[in-house]
Amino acid sequence: MRAHDGWIVRVRPRCASMTALQWRVLASLALTYAHPQIELTRLGNVQLRGVSEETLALLRSHLIAAELVPEDEDADLAPAVHCTPFYNANDPTHELAQSLCAAAMALLSPRAMQSMGLPALPGKFGLLVDDDQRNLHHISADLRLWQLADGGYGLALGDCGGHYQFSTAEQVVEASVQVARWFARERMAIAGKVPTRLKDLLVSQPLNAPCLKEEMLHLTTSGAMSLVPPGKTEQGWVLGVPMGRIDAAAMQKLASELPEGTEIRITPWRSLLVVGSNALALIDPLEAEHWITSSTDARLRVSACTGSPRCTQALVPAQDMALQCASHVSDGQHLHISGCGKLCALSSDATSVMFASTHTSGAVLLNVCSASQLDQPAMPIPYQSWSVAPTELQQHLHDLPV
Repeated sequence: MRAHDGWIVRVRPRCASMTALQWRVLASLALTYAHPQIELTRLGNVQLRGVSEETLALLRSHLIAAELVPEDEDADLAPAVHCTPFYNANDPTHELAQSLCAAAMALLSPRAMQSMGLPALPGKFGLLVDDDQRNLHHISADLRLWQLADGGYGLALGDCGGHYQFSTAEQVVEASVQVARWFARERMAIAGKVPTRLKDLLVSQPLNAPCLKEEMLHLTTSGAMSLVPPGKTEQGWVLGVPMGRIDAAAMQKLASELPEGTEIRITPWRSLLVVGSNALALIDPLEAEHWITSSTDARLRVSACTGSPRCTQALVPAQDMALQCASHVSDGQHLHISGCGKLCALSSDATSVMFASTHTSGAVLLNVCSASQLDQPAMPIPYQSWSVAPTELQQHLHDLPV
């Protein structure tokens, strides 16, 4: 995707996992061809920004060589398969994710769909493999698969509140492919705005898929946390990243200190999971500037869009402001800062929002509001440099509505 500051190059890690060697390569590429940061997305992808047109093809060739993107561009356009990071190698969740990834690339890519006389699936169409605790229950997906407690498999459609049960992984993957094909065909028959998400089509179009013969079962609420903070897990150690943006040099250093085959997985909380029982010994001495190792770190309470100067629509440096605001956000609250009124990258965890706008006089204003009342911002205040007049802005942060 093209942005003001150059191309954004996306990597979709298979099964949410990359080796230390792959991270080392990616960090080196960021330092050579892009901005010296690696961005983590809320869907578990990684991105490089600021890649020039002249070096785009060369960068892609390096990514292919490192097995970070498929050589076949058609396979890269297949629906994204997002995966929980909480699995053990070759357990049922891991095997399910591998099977779904393979099926998506072979059967749901644009070329595969065209061979069946079907239009390509929209870019927003996504599949997700969750763990048995359903830690990713807060993430929207068109098709959600996971292993059930009884050893069977569940399939939920478009956040519908119910699920279908299958005996084997092969059956649930096949059903997912059939539903995706049905969606691709039926959505084009809708008059007016064509739906890009399954849940929007299901509102008006009853699903007719032979694979879903059994009655849909009620989906109980997951008891999993909506946010997994930095700290120890069964698989290793969750390592936070300020603003979801990894300093490429810091990543290169971390990856170089690990055995090449060590897994570093990406979580949907814009953090990393370093797999292995000895992860803490490595993480403990890391630089606090680049990494978050404590669940009480104030930087976990803020998020922001790209902001200026990298986004031409942004009126303020949103990321820098968020980091400066972090210590003024109360425990249990989350502040999102947006450089304009579009509210890009708005976190579902946000309880309060600050966004920039322009007065008729041309002056930049800051608006604060509750995340549940985005259309009711408080009285705007003039934007000034934090170093010049931080007191007034800090007071507004303390007064933000819950």
